[in-house]
Amino acid sequence: MQASHSARAVSVRFDDPNLVSCAGLVPVMRLAEQAGLPDLAQQTVKLSPGVGSAGANAGAKVSSIVAGMACGADSIEDLGVIRHGGMPRLFDGLRAPSTLGTFLRGFTYGHVAQLEKLGTEVLTRLAARCPLLPGAGDLVFVDIDSKIKEVYGLAKQGAAYGYTKVRGLNYLAATISTPQAAPVIAATRIRGGNANSPRGAASLITSAIATARACGATGMIVARGDSAFFAGPVIAAIRTAGACFSVTAKHTAKVQAAIAGISDHAWQPIQLSRPVFDETIKEWIHEAEIAETTLTAFTNVTQNPGRAVTARLIVRRTRITTRDATGELFPVWCYHSVFTDSPHDMLTAEAEHRGRAGTIEQVFADLNDSAAAHLPSGQLAANGAWLSLAALTHNLIRAAGCLASLFHAKARTATLRRHLITIPARIAHSARKTMLHLPTGWTWAEAFTSLFTKTHSPPAAA
Repeated sequence: MQASHSARAVSVRFDDPNLVSCAGLVPVMRLAEQAGLPDLAQQTVKLSPGVGSAGANAGAKVSSIVAGMACGADSIEDLGVIRHGGMPRLFDGLRAPSTLGTFLRGFTYGHVAQLEKLGTEVLTRLAARCPLLPGAGDLVFVDIDSKIKEVYGLAKQGAAYGYTKVRGLNYLAATISTPQAAPVIAATRIRGGNANSPRGAASLITSAIATARACGATGMIVARGDSAFFAGPVIAAIRTAGACFSVTAKHTAKVQAAIAGISDHAWQPIQLSRPVFDETIKEWIHEAEIAETTLTAFTNVTQNPGRAVTARLIVRRTRITTRDATGELFPVWCYHSVFTDSPHDMLTAEAEHRGRAGTIEQVFADLNDSAAAHLPSGQLAANGAWLSLAALTHNLIRAAGCLASLFHAKARTATLRRHLITIPARIAHSARKTMLHLPTGWTWAEAFTSLFTKTHSPPAAA
């Protein structure tokens, strides 16, 4: 490929008020309106009178931030993308980045909770409007994990060094998914960089399970987590919420004793359909052995009063072979344990836990590719509000993908943005109608047309 004209024969000029770079924002924001985003934000988000006019018109400001994030904005300044070219001819109530930054800095932790409530209601309405969670009547997974986000500003409130030895902020997230559906974000919570992973996890997982039920999860709910969430308060919260748990067990002395008590005849060989990378031996594992026993955990009445739990301990072991000339005197095994009360058989329960590994990490990767690439404010509460709106935007884009095609229902949000949102268009008017002229030969024209049609079709007859 090469330029078809000489350098002297080409020039540029920014002078066309009828061009837009993100035409796909039209159906996406129409979907947000159908989910009630502007009105719900106006009713739910009430900033303190002390911030003055910064808290006014919350519906327009929240919608403007979500629209900018949907276009790929990852900083407050980038939110200005919604005011470029002909965008003001397509949307009303667009706010400037400076106005939106002032709005975010007026948030306290209580106001962030209002945004979380808003995000829950919007997600519930999107789930009713779109096939976001197919199969929710049978089985739903709620995954929880923490993420360290590196920050660089010296005045960044809450920034500290955590377990990754990186100076940053720490946030919790919980996702909802099914075996047939890509994950959506149920809840988020911003924390200081040195927060330990399970802090606040019990209340977050309780909220996420309630959100899953509001989104149509009438079947079994399995809450998953890694070893950081092998904690009494977290397991107790899951059981109180009426869900099953499946958590990687820490290899404490009690767990090791339970593993040692497994008979040699109890181990069953298995072939892994998807190889697992073992961090201990730094190898991909294709085959292993599996067995099951019972464990009573959290019996320390001082640390976990009334939280003792007896459940299944499913153990997978991998043999470590000797590589030098000394040979092998006795077999050495690497163990991975899952503490669960799943009613499924041993192989299914272990495969579900292992197979869902990385689900929430994919969501973190999506957030890193979009709005949460940076936590742009110096105030921790403002960053919490930014994170909550990033989660809401993620769910909105995911819903748009479900309306576009089966492929886009599971595609990454970066792919959805590239295929369906950041499409250049020229605005024209004819017979009192607005027409968007899109590029000829757009590969994903059929998917875009499906999204546009489903968000602009007339309402069903009463």
